[in-house]
Amino acid sequence: MLCRTASAGVLGVDGYVITVEADVGLGLPCLTLIGRASGALVEARDRVKTALGHCGHAIPPRRQIVNLAPADERKDSPGIDLAVACALLACHGVVPASALEGVMLWGELGLDGAVRPAAGTLVVADLARRSGLPTIAVAESCADEAALIPDVSVLPVRTLPQLIAHLRGESSIEPRAGSSPRVEEAGPDADPELDMADVRGLVLARRALEIMAAGGHNLLLHGPPGVGKTMLARRAAGLFPQLEREVALCATKIHSVARRERGATRLRTTVPIRSPHHTVSAAGLLGGGSPPRPGEVSLAHGGLLFLDELPEYSRACLEGLREPLEDGEVHIVRANYAVRFPARFQLLAAMNPCPCGYLNHPDRVCVDPPGAVQRYQQRLSGPLLDRIDLVVPVAPVAAEELSCARRSEPTRVIRQRVIRARLRQLERLRDAGPWRRNADIPATGRLMEQHCALTPAASDLLARVARARSLSPRAQHRARRVARTIADLDDAAGVSAPIESRHLGEALQLRKLPEWADA
Repeated sequence: MLCRTASAGVLGVDGYVITVEADVGLGLPCLTLIGRASGALVEARDRVKTALGHCGHAIPPRRQIVNLAPADERKDSPGIDLAVACALLACHGVVPASALEGVMLWGELGLDGAVRPAAGTLVVADLARRSGLPTIAVAESCADEAALIPDVSVLPVRTLPQLIAHLRGESSIEPRAGSSPRVEEAGPDADPELDMADVRGLVLARRALEIMAAGGHNLLLHGPPGVGKTMLARRAAGLFPQLEREVALCATKIHSVARRERGATRLRTTVPIRSPHHTVSAAGLLGGGSPPRPGEVSLAHGGLLFLDELPEYSRACLEGLREPLEDGEVHIVRANYAVRFPARFQLLAAMNPCPCGYLNHPDRVCVDPPGAVQRYQQRLSGPLLDRIDLVVPVAPVAAEELSCARRSEPTRVIRQRVIRARLRQLERLRDAGPWRRNADIPATGRLMEQHCALTPAASDLLARVARARSLSPRAQHRARRVARTIADLDDAAGVSAPIESRHLGEALQLRKLPEWADA
């Protein structure tokens, strides 16, 4: 007898339907699993066989073949266990085959028959909706995660006997209908103790953080140690508004696939903040492995990636940032697979001018030999620096300013300006395509000229500065995007009015490379 059930495979943040075919016939007793099973799925045969025995449905001694189609795709997730078990149960007449039609099965089986969560539940639930499967059966602990997908009925399953009773009509599992949770307009889960009001001085760096959060730009803070670069970065999280629905759903998918939040029960509406150590590998930062998993740049999708001591990261990590900074995604190609991970993040980086940190310091002397300074400086390539919109020096604050009792502007006030600027960008780019922020506006085509047009005075200023600083076309386009964000923060008249020279001038002032980078 031949029976079929539906399950899924996960590759990147996308899924594909796997048809589990089980055939029981005469021959030497065996249970054979075919269809390019690998990884954690290799042991599925023993898990399923033992689980069925503990549930009172031991497999009789027959020749049993289980095929996972399509045969040319690699299958490595234990989430297929539940579909394999149900296909065998249908072949032996324990459950009716008709009850499995239109049902996606996703869950790992314990030896006692318990159904455990498998990574990628949100991706699988979205696949079920797109494939026309109205019902998905998953582990109870991740049913709320699957219910984030609308138009899908979710069956929360605790044990295999509970699912068998439901399929046989002996009892019923109350489904959880797909939901569309509303994203509230509120700040992210930032530490309330980290408020911008506590920052003394650093006016230029504070302004750069506000512009970065408002327009989706990348920011590099450079200066000697102890001046407040890391302190500012830790307070940047509170400036971001919550994620839009589509971005939040994509970010939740990425974390679901990465096994970082197995059994997640809510949509990630707060911006993800990632800060990997400089010893991270290229695969850890950009993604990879077998099976491929998203790296830190993808886990920061829709949020902020903070890289402290930027030159200390490996060359492979730094140069690997070029593609996601430009395209908003990472392509990983190996001999057996090619996968795409979304990675539209904002880069916030901090660095010292030299290994000791005191090159060109007003009061301290640099103790590094010239060769060490040169090697340190050359770790950041020109193409990488060219992809960073804001490059701001952070100078030491005078002792009198540090002891001043007057508090600076608090985070909540700055965030309100950021939210208003984001709303202006949404209005401007409403019919422009998938772009939502000024930093996303393509450098080529009509959108740059339409939404980042310059007044004659501003155009002349950009031409003069470009000649003086030898700015690349990419750097000029990024300066125009930053100027548009500054105009949005200042509530300049008209969401697509030409950019004035004062806004462009500030944007150019906020890109002050270290002296060695200008050389």
